[in-house]
Amino acid sequence: MAVINIKDFLQKAVGETREFKVERLGASIEIQAINELENDRLKKASTTTRRSKGGNVVKDLDTNKYGDALITRCVVNPDLDDSQLQEFFGTEGDRVGTLKAMLLAGEYADLTAEILDLNGFNENDEEIVEDVKK
Repeated sequence: MAVINIKDFLQKAVGETREFKVERLGASIEIQAINELENDRLKKASTTTRRSKGGNVVKDLDTNKYGDALITRCVVNPDLDDSQLQEFFGTEGDRVGTLKAMLLAGEYADLTAEILDLNGFNENDEEIVEDVKK
């Protein structure tokens, strides 16, 4: 078994940033990866708890709410809380609504895919096998 140097793990998980180009706007959206602790917080905020008929506690993750929370959390720039931006789109106090109003459906889908990739959710089986082999 290989000797593990604990100092290798004494690093903060700092998310990589990327620019997502929106051709139609001639501008880019800056996105940033998040760590798993932040991801857990988003999942918890998107989960409801209820009792089943049998009395068991059941947790339901609202995947749409979680997906929107993940995407808006990863968008660094433009500031989705900017009052001028929200006023223009009529989405005051609604980060998710602001982003969805800014982008066409396909652009939003492409941004979602880019954010998932940036956070490591889009590794295919071949990439995982190659990583394990290393």
